Amino acid sequence: MSQMNLRNMSVAFGIAGILCAASAQAQVDKKQAKEDWKALSALCAKYQDEFQSESACKKKGAAVYDEWQAWKKEFEPLVATFKSRYGPRHIEVGEKFEGLEKPLDVRFDAWQAANIAYDLDLAREEQRFAEWAVKWGKDAHRTATQLKAEDREKVERKLTRAEEAVRYFKLAKQWNPAGDYDEYIEQSQALVEEVKPLWKKALDELTWPGHNADFTGPGQPDELAAAALDFLRKNPTWSKPEYDDEHTPVAACVTATTWEVSKKAPLTEQPTQYSLDVLVAFTGKSDPELVYVYNMVLYTREEAGVPKEPPFHFANSRQYACYRMLKAKLPAQ
Repeated sequence: MSQMNLRNMSVAFGIAGILCAASAQAQVDKKQAKEDWKALSALCAKYQDEFQSESACKKKGAAVYDEWQAWKKEFEPLVATFKSRYGPRHIEVGEKFEGLEKPLDVRFDAWQAANIAYDLDLAREEQRFAEWAVKWGKDAHRTATQLKAEDREKVERKLTRAEEAVRYFKLAKQWNPAGDYDEYIEQSQALVEEVKPLWKKALDELTWPGHNADFTGPGQPDELAAAALDFLRKNPTWSKPEYDDEHTPVAACVTATTWEVSKKAPLTEQPTQYSLDVLVAFTGKSDPELVYVYNMVLYTREEAGVPKEPPFHFANSRQYACYRMLKAKLPAQ
């Protein structure tokens, strides 16, 4: 075959390819394609951000199961629609979407979203969730068994971790009904029943400490506690509460001996912010007889020459320094 004929064939094939691509593009409803693109990209982003991360799933706890089911209810039919409209392979999707402007709020190119979605094995993902839940349950059960029940300050954490183990093992069974988790659930429930009476005894012994008698000021403890409650009522979005419930501040007492320097100016070393330790009790909705008690730190505003006094500007709780107690043990409101 002559060089001329080869060149002519090459040109012909190139033109045919362009015509095929143009034909494929012409078949795509651009408005619908963009809507499908947005929807699939959003679901893929949610999968990567919330379901692919073990830590993110653990934070959700039992709620992750319902969220996954809701996500899957949207995901499965959309993937089927995407395949039928744009092709069963991500390469074909790339061809169909070639030349379409990427929407501003879309993370993935159309072919990337298809590549993620088409490769997802949902049954395998659910097995992975079950394995995570078992691991969390074993960790919680191990911690619960290691904590000494004789230690009144740790008995609540022992109960909480045992209850978490039950929830995690039940979650594993929910993800994988055929899995053999009954023995794990039974052992954790037995530990819960063993610890509950000890925790109730500790509850009876817990009392509200009141203000620290050694507080040196400046400021009157009653007034400082009232200012702390006022701030927390107006600013409910302080660092995330460790108890999963509504939190309404109802009582406070100053536990510090003095104000602490929280921040200093880098050159002069002069204080620019002070903090005060305050114990705060919050009511919730899950049990009207109990309150959540947190060791909290409240901070002044940050500026040169700031005084040791309210108004408070920020607050957070000390991690793990919280417990439940009987609401009846609080001072009269």
